[in-house]
Amino acid sequence: MFFMKNSKSVLIFILAVGVFGILNTEMGYIGLLPTLSDHFDVSVSKVSLMVSLFALAIAIAAPTLPLVFSGVNRKTVMLFVLAIFIIGNVISIFTTNFTVALVARVIPAFFHPVYVS
Repeated sequence: MFFMKNSKSVLIFILAVGVFGILNTEMGYIGLLPTLSDHFDVSVSKVSLMVSLFALAIAIAAPTLPLVFSGVNRKTVMLFVLAIFIIGNVISIFTTNFTVALVARVIPAFFHPVYVS
């Protein structure tokens, strides 16, 4: 019985950290637009595509992807989506190419509704 309570506590902690991380990934870029513009040597309006396309990907995926993953084990889906977000963020950290950073930002956005649902 103790293991079950402890296991649930760990899962709730992972879920909370995941939601915190994903929401920071979603909203954190807004304050970094001028810095990212300087880093990638592109205009602020072009860098703002990172925010706009992220939101568009969520809007496109929200009605369908949670249904697609509804038959899969929830823990597996949660870990899979977190892994996608981690990989996308790591790629974003190390790339110097704006297009690569944009793709690494948009692909995880499709899985945002899956994690939240």
